[in-house]
Amino acid sequence: MEQPQKVFSVEEANQLLSQVTPLVHQLQDLQDSIIKTNQQLDEQVQKLSQGNGYPIQDIRQQIAELTKQKLNQIEAFQSALQQLETLGCLLKDVTMGLVDFYSMRNDELVFLCWRLGEDQIHFWHSLEGGFSTRQPLE
Repeated sequence: MEQPQKVFSVEEANQLLSQVTPLVHQLQDLQDSIIKTNQQLDEQVQKLSQGNGYPIQDIRQQIAELTKQKLNQIEAFQSALQQLETLGCLLKDVTMGLVDFYSMRNDELVFLCWRLGEDQIHFWHSLEGGFSTRQPLE
């Protein structure tokens, strides 16, 4: 198991949500963009492989542009993810917007569990557990 960079109190983790929320939104947007660019690349590669009178030079140029775009999107995704990790958070599911924070509960290391759209952290789970095993803080 990796060692936690930081162990948060509930209050400390809640204070970070103003920084975490926009990063998670950015990661979701970038994931959607990468998926869309992949689909466009697949379409161009399909055209190239079929022939069918498509101008090959135009298709190759489009593939090159889409590839550059995808690399930029991946770089931006990695940068946003790094910013999140620098804060001490762990992104668990980009689509759901799930983020965990290491915390102590009854002398045991656990995760505080937050999901995009929640106003603050209300749940925790064991390090081995996940979203489906999260329990209320109170």
